[in-house]
Amino acid sequence: MRIIGGTHRGRKLTTPPDKNIRPTTDRMRETIFNILTHTSSGLEGARILDVFAGTGAMGLESLSRGAGHCTFFDKDRKALQLVKKNSSLMGNLDKITVRNVSAPKFLRPKIAYDVIFLDPPYELDIIPDTINALRDNGYFADHTILIAEYAAKNNIRFPDFLNIIKDRTYGDARFTILTIKI
Repeated sequence: MRIIGGTHRGRKLTTPPDKNIRPTTDRMRETIFNILTHTSSGLEGARILDVFAGTGAMGLESLSRGAGHCTFFDKDRKALQLVKKNSSLMGNLDKITVRNVSAPKFLRPKIAYDVIFLDPPYELDIIPDTINALRDNGYFADHTILIAEYAAKNNIRFPDFLNIIKDRTYGDARFTILTIKI
Protein backbone atom coordinates (compact mmCIF):
# COMPACT_ATOMS: atom_id res chain seq x y z
CA MET A 1 0.00 0.00 0.00
CA ARG A 2 1.21 3.48 -0.84
CA ILE A 3 0.22 7.15 -0.96
CA ILE A 4 -1.16 7.74 -4.46
CA GLY A 5 -1.07 11.53 -4.78
CA GLY A 6 0.27 14.79 -3.44
CA THR A 7 3.61 15.62 -1.85
CA HIS A 8 4.17 12.07 -0.58
CA ARG A 9 3.05 10.29 -3.74
CA GLY A 10 4.58 6.83 -4.01
CA ARG A 11 5.56 6.61 -0.33
CA LYS A 12 4.91 3.12 0.98
CA LEU A 13 2.84 2.73 4.11
CA THR A 14 3.35 0.07 6.72
CA THR A 15 0.57 -2.49 6.46
CA PRO A 16 -0.96 -4.46 9.31
CA PRO A 17 0.57 -7.83 10.18
CA ASP A 18 -2.88 -9.37 10.66
CA LYS A 19 -6.04 -9.43 8.57
CA ASN A 20 -8.23 -7.50 11.06
CA ILE A 21 -7.56 -4.25 9.20
CA ARG A 22 -8.83 -3.97 5.62
CA PRO A 23 -7.22 -1.00 3.85
CA THR A 24 -9.10 0.84 1.10
CA THR A 25 -7.62 -0.19 -2.24
CA ASP A 26 -5.43 2.23 -4.18
CA ARG A 27 -7.94 2.29 -7.04
CA MET A 28 -10.84 3.19 -4.76
CA ARG A 29 -8.79 5.86 -2.93
CA GLU A 30 -7.78 7.38 -6.26
CA THR A 31 -11.43 7.59 -7.36
CA ILE A 32 -12.54 9.07 -4.03
CA PHE A 33 -9.84 11.75 -4.06
CA ASN A 34 -10.49 12.62 -7.72
CA ILE A 35 -14.17 13.13 -6.85
CA LEU A 36 -13.28 15.16 -3.74
CA THR A 37 -11.01 17.40 -5.79
CA HIS A 38 -13.77 18.12 -8.30
CA THR A 39 -16.69 18.26 -5.85
CA SER A 40 -15.38 20.56 -3.16
CA SER A 41 -13.03 23.45 -2.72
CA GLY A 42 -10.20 20.92 -2.48
CA LEU A 43 -8.33 19.69 0.54
CA GLU A 44 -5.97 22.62 1.06
CA GLY A 45 -5.94 23.35 4.78
CA ALA A 46 -8.95 21.07 5.40
CA ARG A 47 -9.75 19.50 8.77
CA ILE A 48 -10.15 15.74 8.28
CA LEU A 49 -11.70 13.10 10.54
CA ASP A 50 -10.85 9.46 9.76
CA VAL A 51 -13.24 7.28 11.79
CA PHE A 52 -12.34 3.56 11.94
CA ALA A 53 -8.87 4.67 10.84
CA GLY A 54 -7.17 1.28 10.44
CA THR A 55 -3.84 2.03 8.69
CA GLY A 56 -4.72 5.71 8.39
CA ALA A 57 -4.44 5.61 4.59
CA MET A 58 -7.41 7.93 3.94
CA GLY A 59 -6.32 10.60 6.40
CA LEU A 60 -2.66 10.35 5.38
CA GLU A 61 -3.62 10.61 1.71
CA SER A 62 -5.55 13.78 2.63
CA LEU A 63 -2.49 15.24 4.37
CA SER A 64 -0.34 14.44 1.34
CA ARG A 65 -2.83 16.37 -0.77
CA GLY A 66 -2.72 19.51 1.39
CA ALA A 67 -5.10 18.94 4.31
CA GLY A 68 -4.14 20.96 7.37
CA HIS A 69 -4.87 18.41 10.09
CA CYS A 70 -6.29 14.91 10.48
CA THR A 71 -7.85 13.32 13.54
CA PHE A 72 -7.89 9.52 13.55
CA PHE A 73 -10.42 7.50 15.58
CA ASP A 74 -10.11 3.79 16.18
CA LYS A 75 -10.94 1.50 19.07
CA ASP A 76 -7.91 -0.72 18.30
CA ARG A 77 -4.74 0.64 19.90
CA LYS A 78 -2.59 -1.38 17.46
CA ALA A 79 -4.30 0.38 14.56
CA LEU A 80 -3.55 3.77 16.13
CA GLN A 81 0.11 2.78 16.59
CA LEU A 82 0.16 1.91 12.89
CA VAL A 83 -1.32 5.34 12.07
CA LYS A 84 1.41 7.03 14.14
CA LYS A 85 4.13 4.96 12.47
CA ASN A 86 2.84 5.77 8.97
CA SER A 87 2.46 9.45 9.86
CA SER A 88 6.01 9.50 11.20
CA LEU A 89 7.28 8.03 7.91
CA MET A 90 5.69 11.01 6.16
CA GLY A 91 6.92 13.56 8.70
CA ASN A 92 3.35 14.50 9.64
CA LEU A 93 3.22 13.82 13.38
CA ASP A 94 2.56 17.52 14.02
CA LYS A 95 -0.54 17.38 11.78
CA ILE A 96 -2.31 14.45 13.40
CA THR A 97 -4.32 13.62 16.50
CA VAL A 98 -5.14 10.01 17.38
CA ARG A 99 -7.99 9.05 19.67
CA ASN A 100 -8.81 5.63 21.08
CA VAL A 101 -12.58 5.87 20.52
CA SER A 102 -15.28 3.26 20.04
CA ALA A 103 -17.99 4.41 17.62
CA PRO A 104 -20.61 5.70 18.00
CA LYS A 105 -19.57 6.92 21.47
CA PHE A 106 -18.11 10.32 20.62
CA LEU A 107 -17.32 13.31 22.77
CA ARG A 108 -17.92 16.84 21.50
CA PRO A 109 -15.09 18.06 19.27
CA LYS A 110 -13.45 21.46 19.58
CA ILE A 111 -14.01 22.04 15.86
CA ALA A 112 -16.28 20.74 13.10
CA TYR A 113 -14.63 18.85 10.25
CA ASP A 114 -14.49 19.57 6.52
CA VAL A 115 -14.20 15.92 5.43
CA ILE A 116 -15.17 12.80 7.38
CA PHE A 117 -14.21 9.27 6.32
CA LEU A 118 -16.21 6.31 7.69
CA ASP A 119 -14.91 2.83 6.94
CA PRO A 120 -16.11 0.44 9.65
CA PRO A 121 -15.55 -3.31 9.50
CA TYR A 122 -17.92 -4.59 6.83
CA GLU A 123 -19.70 -6.99 9.18
CA LEU A 124 -20.81 -4.15 11.50
CA ASP A 125 -24.05 -2.36 10.68
CA ILE A 126 -23.22 0.94 12.38
CA ILE A 127 -22.86 3.56 9.64
CA PRO A 128 -26.26 5.29 10.20
CA ASP A 129 -25.81 5.27 14.01
CA THR A 130 -22.26 6.61 13.66
CA ILE A 131 -23.39 9.40 11.33
CA ASN A 132 -26.18 10.41 13.71
CA ALA A 133 -23.77 10.39 16.69
CA LEU A 134 -21.31 12.58 14.76
CA ARG A 135 -24.11 15.03 13.90
CA ASP A 136 -25.54 15.07 17.43
CA ASN A 137 -22.10 15.82 18.88
CA GLY A 138 -21.19 18.68 16.50
CA TYR A 139 -18.71 17.08 14.09
CA PHE A 140 -20.47 18.40 10.96
CA ALA A 141 -20.17 21.89 9.51
CA ASP A 142 -22.60 23.13 6.84
CA HIS A 143 -20.04 22.25 4.15
CA THR A 144 -18.85 18.86 5.52
CA ILE A 145 -18.34 16.07 3.01
CA LEU A 146 -18.81 12.53 4.30
CA ILE A 147 -17.37 9.46 2.58
CA ALA A 148 -18.72 6.08 3.73
CA GLU A 149 -17.17 2.79 2.62
CA TYR A 150 -19.00 -0.49 3.19
CA ALA A 151 -19.68 -3.94 1.71
CA ALA A 152 -21.34 -3.69 -1.71
CA LYS A 153 -23.97 -6.23 -0.63
CA ASN A 154 -25.12 -3.97 2.23
CA ASN A 155 -28.02 -1.63 1.62
CA ILE A 156 -27.28 1.40 3.83
CA ARG A 157 -30.11 3.81 4.58
CA PHE A 158 -28.39 7.11 5.14
CA PRO A 159 -30.00 9.69 7.47
CA ASP A 160 -32.39 12.14 5.80
CA PHE A 161 -30.23 15.18 6.57
CA LEU A 162 -27.69 14.02 3.94
CA ASN A 163 -27.59 14.31 0.13
CA ILE A 164 -25.88 11.58 -1.91
CA ILE A 165 -23.35 13.13 -4.32
CA LYS A 166 -21.73 9.95 -5.70
CA ASP A 167 -22.14 6.24 -5.18
CA ARG A 168 -19.71 3.71 -6.68
CA THR A 169 -19.04 -0.01 -6.37
CA TYR A 170 -15.66 -1.74 -6.82
CA GLY A 171 -15.90 -5.51 -6.48
CA ASP A 172 -17.16 -6.30 -2.98
CA ALA A 173 -16.66 -2.71 -1.76
CA ARG A 174 -18.86 0.35 -2.20
CA PHE A 175 -18.47 3.98 -1.25
CA THR A 176 -20.95 6.83 -1.04
CA ILE A 177 -20.05 10.51 -0.89
CA LEU A 178 -22.58 12.69 0.91
CA THR A 179 -23.11 16.31 1.94
CA ILE A 180 -25.37 18.04 4.45
CA LYS A 181 -28.76 19.21 3.14
CA ILE A 182 -29.09 22.94 3.60
